[in-house]
Amino acid sequence: MLFLRIRGCAFALSMSFVTACGGGGVMTGPSAVKGGIWKAQSLELRVGLVAIARPENYTVEFRDAGKLAVKADCNSCGGTYSLSGDSLQIGPMACTRAFCGPTSNDTAFLDILTNARTHAVRGLELTIDSPGGVARFLR
Repeated sequence: MLFLRIRGCAFALSMSFVTACGGGGVMTGPSAVKGGIWKAQSLELRVGLVAIARPENYTVEFRDAGKLAVKADCNSCGGTYSLSGDSLQIGPMACTRAFCGPTSNDTAFLDILTNARTHAVRGLELTIDSPGGVARFLR
């Protein structure tokens, strides 16, 4: 039992060292999120983890002047965003309102975005946190 505790501590320390040395540093702010389209890979919802089968259908693009472009399955949205440190706020979005089918995750995806509170970029992954869940993206 003592060996496992020591081993667990050593592992935790080695992971901190990797992060501190740039292996997984966290970036926030406009320069971290701008410059391409982020494709959703998964949504962590209260009901569990949802893998996104078609990431190209669930995207977000942070543009200049606080403009935002979103694809939520068969719907497109436009709106605004603001960043301050790790804080992210997405303003009201204008979206098309097509029915994407009973298995679509468009509603849950848009809920996470419109209620976003924080964001972080680690390498090529963007994470957006909201009270309703977490969305994970890759470029």
